[in-house]
Order: sequence, then structure tokens, then C-alpha cells
Amino acid sequence: MSLCRVDVYGGKRHALIIRMERSRIRLMTKSKAMSKAWTYTRRTMLLGSSFLGSAFFGGVTLPTPNRPQRKVAMVLKAVDSPFVVGCTQDGITSLRYRNDAYDTDYVLPGAVLGTAHARVRRAGSEWHTLRTGVDATKPMHSAALELAARDAGVLLTTRLAVDEAGLTWEIMLRNDGMASVEVGDLYFPMPMNTEFPAGQPASVAVLKHSFVSGHGSHIFWIRGNSTGPFLMLLPEADTSLEYWDVHKDSAEASGTWCAYILGGAAAGEAVAAGTRWRQPTHSLSLSPAEQRRYSLRFQWVANYEAARRAIADAGLVDVEVMPGMTVPNDLHVDIALASSIPVERIEAEFTGDTVVQRLPDRAGRRLWRVRFSRLGENRLTLHQPGARQTFLEFSATEPVETMMKKRATFIVKRQHRDPSKWYDGLFGEWNMETQVLLGPDNYDRIKGWRIYEVTCDDPGLSKPAYLATKNAEHPDVAEVAALDRYIDTFVWGGLQRTTQEAYAYGLYGIPDWKQNRESSDPGPKGRLHIWRPYDYPHIFAMYLAMHRIARDHPAIPTRQSARDYLVRAYGTALAMFTVPMRVVMWSAYRTGFYNECVIPELVSALTTAGLTREAATLEAHWARKVRAFVDPKADLFKSEYPFDSTAFESTQALARSALDDPVAMGVSKAAARAFSERQIAANLFCRGWLEPAYYYLGSDYRHTAGDAYTLTYMAQMGGWALLDHALNDADDPHPLLRLGYASQLSAWALLNSGPASAGHGYWYPGEENDGAAGGGFEPAPSGTTWLGQPHHRGTWYYSCEIDLGFCGAVRAAATIVADDPIFGQVCHGGIMETFAHTLRIWPRDGVRRRLNVRLQSLRLDLVLLDARFRADRPIILNLGAGWISLTPEPFAPSGSGVSFELRYDDGRKRKEVIDITDSQLVVRLPAARLPRVQVR
Repeated sequence: MSLCRVDVYGGKRHALIIRMERSRIRLMTKSKAMSKAWTYTRRTMLLGSSFLGSAFFGGVTLPTPNRPQRKVAMVLKAVDSPFVVGCTQDGITSLRYRNDAYDTDYVLPGAVLGTAHARVRRAGSEWHTLRTGVDATKPMHSAALELAARDAGVLLTTRLAVDEAGLTWEIMLRNDGMASVEVGDLYFPMPMNTEFPAGQPASVAVLKHSFVSGHGSHIFWIRGNSTGPFLMLLPEADTSLEYWDVHKDSAEASGTWCAYILGGAAAGEAVAAGTRWRQPTHSLSLSPAEQRRYSLRFQWVANYEAARRAIADAGLVDVEVMPGMTVPNDLHVDIALASSIPVERIEAEFTGDTVVQRLPDRAGRRLWRVRFSRLGENRLTLHQPGARQTFLEFSATEPVETMMKKRATFIVKRQHRDPSKWYDGLFGEWNMETQVLLGPDNYDRIKGWRIYEVTCDDPGLSKPAYLATKNAEHPDVAEVAALDRYIDTFVWGGLQRTTQEAYAYGLYGIPDWKQNRESSDPGPKGRLHIWRPYDYPHIFAMYLAMHRIARDHPAIPTRQSARDYLVRAYGTALAMFTVPMRVVMWSAYRTGFYNECVIPELVSALTTAGLTREAATLEAHWARKVRAFVDPKADLFKSEYPFDSTAFESTQALARSALDDPVAMGVSKAAARAFSERQIAANLFCRGWLEPAYYYLGSDYRHTAGDAYTLTYMAQMGGWALLDHALNDADDPHPLLRLGYASQLSAWALLNSGPASAGHGYWYPGEENDGAAGGGFEPAPSGTTWLGQPHHRGTWYYSCEIDLGFCGAVRAAATIVADDPIFGQVCHGGIMETFAHTLRIWPRDGVRRRLNVRLQSLRLDLVLLDARFRADRPIILNLGAGWISLTPEPFAPSGSGVSFELRYDDGRKRKEVIDITDSQLVVRLPAARLPRVQVR
């Protein structure tokens, strides 16, 4: 299909034709002076084409390719059923909720749901594949849909029937032959409506959340507006799921996700090809005349809590954990299990390296405490009566602070330091598999347009952003010097335009600044390729962190003054709002960018430094962005793709500003509150919550759901958002405290670190890889990463953009004490002992500056501004006498006092400076806010 538009661009008039050719976009321009054509993938178009300025940002909506038509020949009926099920003789073609408020069909147009596939063989024969289809012996009727397949003496049938509460899916295998038959695989494709076309309402499509793990398996789908009901599919009786993959050439629909009841053959082939699949799989032997039946059931649930109840009521296991499923080995993890068939015991994969302790039951759940000492993946098996098993995958890591420091050390170690090279100072990409350092002279296995990953854009700019963010908390002389070298030799006058150039503070995009600066094209495809606003926050976050280092850590040498770094941070932030708009009319006001959440802190720093005009200017731009997002029509999922999960650090920061100062932001309190709830619901919509595996729980999901690229940078960035919302805005903070903390810990599982005794890391052992990181996790048995390398389940061997996530983890790091309704009194990110009315707390969050208390009897937030809590001394919270005692570790070794910020339950903050006496700091709590009940 084609769309023609006449546009003025670069002072010339062109006829632009956009032709959709499958997954590619064909662009053609025609004028008297030229006739050109380009073929782009979507990513190429979005990142590298001058077409951006005129078409994408000028208001053209790209046409959606023609989609297959939905066919319905019959409707399955049942009295008072909430299901409206349309079908043909081939299967279900439409699945809706009766009297739904939204136009949502859960089946992909043109596809059929309800088929089953089996791979069978007899001794000495090859595999035969059966796929259920029209069963001539079963005429269509309104009560049920029956499909069948016969081959090699095996009968495979499926039956789908609607009743007053649900939709039951029965699958049967029978051996009609004279000899035994082996069933290697039995699986069912799920061609659901999970495509998010541009320009369509969010309620049109749905996102899959799946947990394939034995008898505890469950699958559910949520529509894009986060509004219930959710569609759930739960195994019944003795049915379990053990394997999944994505069939590229499925008969149901290309790229269809398939769940396996039996996966022995497929998993065996994947293992032979190198997969790291870790769950046990099975084949089945059927004797002559023997048959097996399996059953699953669709049902509607109102919300997440109703989904949890449905899981437990069905005899599956609903799992809650604290603090997460990526577990630093200086902390324990508590596990709370709910099921109508109670879990009897937990079996560790590595019994000699795991301590499993049963705790007293609480809140209708069985509780356990587990400590892992073996780094890397650790599987726990939950045993229920009747040989029922569910598998929980955890990842054990080094302590968070150790990982923060090791990652920074590693980045500096991989800095290019050759004054003869134009990229002197660049922090290089690293291949963990081959231990090769990448640079502009060696892109290793990164090919084609993706080579930009090495020098610029989000991947290239994430490393200095993280390094600076970490050093603002834990400064190191050599690391700060490396940052200054990067700024002086790679950024200023290279990557970034100086104040002596037009478009000052502009940042060059792909493929690298050298090619753009030396381009013969004076426009946006060359010497003005400074229009991607996503790039700017990483650099102004870096400058702001360098300002903090120079301001707060006077013993650390820096090449510039704190004020100079602050001015550059301001200039870069202002350029984000102005330069892309001037060059290609790309507005920074309607898209959420990662790391831009530091803008309110930057405004505050400018004010404190006396740069009030600059502070007011930047705050005005930020307020304009707040108003754009508070608008109910704002698209929270739009990025460089029609559907993405990358905005939800930014949206929480925007909501925070709107809620805290609605007058300054130009919004009403009601509108701010509505936006806050809307954006946090969107954050949850594309985040693993009920899926208890370390690579799902807390991870954001892109359009591929949990099938590919999990534990992205937005897992931790969005985790900060959840924690900020839980601590400040949620009526019941505890569910989101658990999920938020699990999120901000989650992607540390991608860090390859460990002591020598553990091989210096789980994923790619070796001392040279200690502190290296993968850019994402691939949960599928095999496939290709976003960067184009084959994988066999596990982490990438390039770090790509993951340091953005580590930035979010540093910002989110806090020790949180709470009265959790499931686990009791808990300490997220720390160790706690309770003695009557006194709590002794050892922070283990990695930063050691923030303490949040959310007890029934007391709510407060304590932030040290120029010191850390000593790691080896507890914070003592005496609720009876009303004081907090701590041993500070001042940033300035000679400091005699400590500045801190304290906020009580009324929301008001106060800042104080208290002298250190005998190495101790004692903060008195006002009597009016002391608890009236004693700690239990």
C-alpha cells in the first residue's frame, strides 16, 4: 500500500511516496532535480533518515499494512456465559468478554485458536506431526467445537466448550495402533491479538503474561489500557506445562507463541543445539489402546488480586517474594506461597549451597526463608501432594554495593586511551564470550546500522552516565579522572557541539560524531545529525553527577569546577528541548526519555548555585512537558516504536512534579492524580508481576512480552518509578514496595561478577569478565538478540544499554522498613533485628544514604546529604524513646557535622545539620509523631 504526500523539506518541494512492503518501508522522493529510493527497516527509518523531520514529526501517520479479515461462522453458546466465542470449522477466530466496555478481541485477526499439535513416532521411525483440524465425524454445533487429527495410528483431538463461567479446552491423545508409540511433543499455539498497530486505541490489543513452570503454570492477557477483566488460562487437574517456544512459521500465525504439555523432543533438540533450558521436560509412551487427557480452562478475572486468587483456587501456587528473585548473597529471600493444594516442601537445586528454612504461616500463606551462597541461577522446586511440582528460578549475585563498584571499575578498564585516535576517551563495548574490546576500528560481531551501539545513542552514552552516577555516591579518583578524559577528549567539541558553535550543546547521533561532523551533507543526515532528543539526558545526567562529585567530595580532583559542570548540564538539558525541534521539528515534550528524571534535581541545583534564571527557564520547559503528559490524550507507550515500555521512569518523575507542585506545573491536583494513576497502571501493564522467575518478576516487557529481551534497562528504571509511587502516593504501598524492590534488583542478574572461587562470574567466567554485563536476558530456548547475535537462553554477551538500568538502580537504592501484611515486619535492602521497641538496621542497598520507614505506627524518610550510613554499624530506631541513632561516614573525612533531610507522615520535609559526637549522630523525633503502639 502507498501513501503520497507533498512536503517542503530543506527548502525544496518533493513528492514523497511511502510504500509498505511486509516488514520494510520503501521511501521514494521525486522532483525535477532528483529521483531517489531507499528501503529501510523500521529501526533504520526511525534512527537514521532525514525523512524524520518532514514525515514522522511533521504529522504523517504511517499506514498500517492490511490485516487479515476475521471470519466467524458460528458462535459457541452457553446460558449467562461471560464468553462470546466465534469460530469456524478450523477453530476459534474470535474471543470477547460479553458486554465489554471496550472493543477488544483476544484472538489475532485471521488466526485460529484451539488447535493442538503432537509429534509422535514408533520404534525405528521418524517423527510425524499431527495438527488438529476439521473432524468430519463431529458436525459443528453451538455447544462445543471439536477438532481432530489422525496419523501413524494416533488420534489427537481437542474440544472447546463454553459454560456459564468459563471456556474449557480438552486435549486427548490415543494410540489406535498395534504397537507402542512415543509422543515427543504435545503443544498448543496461542495466536492472540498481541500486535500493537500505530494509531490504534490501546484497548484494541493485549499483552501476554506467561509463567511456564510445571503444575504452577499460568497465562493471562491484559489489554493496553490496563482495564479489566484479564483473560486467564490455567491448567486443570494433572495438566502441567514444561516448555515453550515461538514458532516462526506456525500454521496459526507467523511468530506464534506455543506452550508445551510435553516438550521432550523439542527440548532435546534445543539442548543438542546448545540451549540453557533448565526445567525438566518429558516424552510420553502410549501402549496400544492407551489414551491420555489434558485440560485447561479460560476464565475472566477482574484485576491482579483476582488473578492471584484464581491461581491459588485452581491448586496452582501464587508466589510472593521479598525482596525479589535476584538476590544478593548478603541478603535472604522470604517466599510466601498460597494454594488450595498447599506446598509441602521446597527442594533446592544446590542443597549444599542453599539454606531453606520454614517460617510460621501468615496471612493464609506458607512462608519460607532461603539463603543462596552459590552465584548464578538457582532453581527451587515446590512440591505439592500428588507429585505436583512448580519450579522457581532465582539468581544469586554478589552484594549490590560490590556490583556497583565492580561495574564502574570494569567500564574504566575498557576505556580507549590513545591520543592518536579520534575516539580517545571512549568507554568501549566488550564481548564477554571472546573477551574482545570493541571500538570504531573493530565492531566485532555487530554489523550493519547497529554499529552505532559502540560510540553513541543510548548504548554508547549509557556507560559514562552510569559511571558518573555511581561516582556521585562512591567516588574513586581514577574513575573520575577517566570521566574527565571522556568529557574533554571525546565529548566536548566531538560528540557535543561547543558554545563556540551553532546549535550549542547539540549531540551527534548515529553512526558516530566523526562521520557526521565530516559529512558532505550540511543537513540533518550529516553535519546537523543532532536531532535525537533521547541522547541528551544521558549527557546532562553525567554532567550533573560530575557537579555533585566536585561539590560534595572536595578530596576528589576534577578538571572543572562544580559550577562549570552544572552550566554544561543546564545547557545540554535546554538543548534537548530546543535543538531537535529547530533541526527536524522533533518535540521533546511528548515522549518520555530515560535519565531525564534528574531534571527536577538539576533545577534545584541551579537554584542553590544562584543560577535562578537558568533554573526558571529549565523548569518552564519541564512544566510544559508535565502538562503534555497530564493530558489524558497523551500516548504513554509511544517512543521510536508504536508500542514501547521505555517511558515509565520519566512518567513517574513528571507525575511527581505534578503532584508535588501542581501550581508551578500548571495543572490541577485532580488532573495530576489521574495522570499519576494512569501512568503507574501502564507501567504495571508491561511488567512481570505474577510471573515468579527472576527474568520476569519486575522486568519490563516490550511488544514480545516475556518471549524475548527481558531484564532491559527499564526493569530497574521503572522499578525506581514503582518505589517512588509506593512510598509517596499509594494508599496501600506494600504490593508495589515488593514489586518495585524486585524490579530495581532484577537486572543486576545480568552483571557477570564473582570472586575467584566462583570463576569471577556465572555467565562468562574469567577474571577479564569480572564486572562485565549483558544488555538483556533471552528467556527463549534459542533465537537472535536485538543486536543480531544468536542466543541459546541467557544473557547477551554485549552490555548494550544496560548501564541505563544501573543508573536507575543507583537512584532507587534505599533501605525500606515496612509492616508488610504478608511477611510481617520486613527490611527491603537490609538486615534488621527487632528488640521490643527498638529496630537495629544494617543497610545493604548499595548506596547507604536513604532510609524509608513505613510502619503502621510511624512513617518517615531520612536521607543523608553529605554522608553515608556506615556499613558495619546499625541504624538504631528507638520507637519508644523517639530517636534514631546512626554512625555516619561523611563524604568529607574532616567533616564534623552531617546534613540530612527528614520527612514525616505529614509530607513536610526539613533539613538539618547535626554534629557528630563520638562518631554517632542522633536524630530526635518530635513527640507528636511518636508511635502510640509498641512494635510487635
